[in-house]
Amino acid sequence: MKIATLLDKKGRTVVTVKPNATILDVAELLRRRHIGCVVISRDDKHIEGLVAVRDIVYAMAEREERIRAASGDDILDAPIERIMTHEVHTCTENDTLKHVMLDMARRHLLHVPVVADGELCGIVSNDDVVRYAVEEMELEKLVLQDAVLVSRTLDQLR
Repeated sequence: MKIATLLDKKGRTVVTVKPNATILDVAELLRRRHIGCVVISRDDKHIEGLVAVRDIVYAMAEREERIRAASGDDILDAPIERIMTHEVHTCTENDTLKHVMLDMARRHLLHVPVVADGELCGIVSNDDVVRYAVEEMELEKLVLQDAVLVSRTLDQLR
């Protein structure tokens, strides 16, 4: 399956935020939208970074002493660009689901933005990959069951 097909099924909506959005604003957006990451972009087309829930958690853990000593506002009000992943791995609509799945596993990625002509056009999450991989396995299972049924029928006719 091509990534374009996956995006046609799941949708091409990508939640983006500006680099100066606060960590607290992004955390609230992630919670409210029930999503695992946002793409950082000034124009909603070009990727500057990516922030996943785990980036926020890691940032809090790294600053644990400062958070305990302060009210936490200095951390939570910091711009999201301070903790975003700058080197974002992307894929294209022409990539296969298998290729993206292997790349995500090899690089330990939970989200991969999709680009077309250098512009953001979708995002693939680990949930998407698992969901559609399971669908493909179910289809393969049905095909194999049919092949076994045909083989048995042919054996009985001989």
